[in-house]
Amino acid sequence: MADSTAGELATADTGETGKRLRSFAAAVLPAAIFLVALIVLWAVLSDYGIIPSYILPTPGAIGHEFTANSRVLIKHATATTVEALLGFVIGNLVAILAASLLTMNGWLKDAFFPFALLSRAIPIVVFTPVFVVLLGRGLPPILAIVSFSVYFPTFLNMMRGLNSVDADYEELLHTLSATPLQRLRLIQFPASMPFLFAALKLSASGAFISAVVTEWIGASAGLGYLVVDASQYFKLPTMWAAIFTSAGLTLLLLGLVTLLERLLWRWTGTAREV
Repeated sequence: MADSTAGELATADTGETGKRLRSFAAAVLPAAIFLVALIVLWAVLSDYGIIPSYILPTPGAIGHEFTANSRVLIKHATATTVEALLGFVIGNLVAILAASLLTMNGWLKDAFFPFALLSRAIPIVVFTPVFVVLLGRGLPPILAIVSFSVYFPTFLNMMRGLNSVDADYEELLHTLSATPLQRLRLIQFPASMPFLFAALKLSASGAFISAVVTEWIGASAGLGYLVVDASQYFKLPTMWAAIFTSAGLTLLLLGLVTLLERLLWRWTGTAREV
């Protein structure tokens, strides 16, 4: 009887694993096939001269750049990654704390939330020269721009999420005389998880974009600096290698956020497919 039960459990585990693998393959395989086809088409068009090499080098030339100048790319990619991750963490933490404080205090919300909505229309990157003048070149102005760029999407989404609690739960905790902090911890913060991770996905791409763009003006290292430097000397393979490296790092951070989201869906008991 025990052997039969163990065999059934093993079969169920194997079936579940196979189902997950098939689901993963169904999600990844079409994109992988499209990417390979795109690279092959790019190589063919480059060989026939349809795509000029002074606009877009061949895949082989860019691939050679990754191996020949790997140390240079790693050096600048490390600088950009540090800037993007620090800004990502600082901006999102401040946004979560600010949204929590405004949710618990109605007067603060009424006073400051309209200005937060208005500030969303301001392109933060245009203030890069101002931050460079105030803070100098290097890490401080880049951190400021990246933090501000990721702050607003997370803050506004968190405000929506914290106020999306079901009215029945609000009434229950009101009946139990729960404090604002208890309401925040017990119902509002868990309810805001979908909104938070939607914002974190936007921030994951915005962090690297803001870091690279700011490096064009206020840095002496980083992928943005490398793109500008390589373009000035017409080192197109280096320039495109830096661009693809930036895109890869952005996708990596986005993948980590998505993985964390799936883990927390399970923890909060509100799992769903994304």
